[in-house]
Amino acid sequence: MVTEFGMSDASGNGQISTINTGKWLKRLDQTNVSYFCWSLTNKNEFSALLAPGSSKTGNWKKKDLSEAGRYLRKKYRAKR
Repeated sequence: MVTEFGMSDASGNGQISTINTGKWLKRLDQTNVSYFCWSLTNKNEFSALLAPGSSKTGNWKKKDLSEAGRYLRKKYRAKR
């Protein structure tokens, strides 16, 4: 189990890397390893899965997700 991974550098800033994230998720899926992406927050950071100003407590719509959040949503839904 991967308890946490990020799509940007460790500071939470810098661009997200969908290419590297895609490779990482593919490898984890191929080896049946579960995972969860860091950072479930609405801070104004590239690593944040929620858009700034969105609720921190749930009931999120697609518009409440950041670029990273939308990318992961698409990946998770493709696994269904």
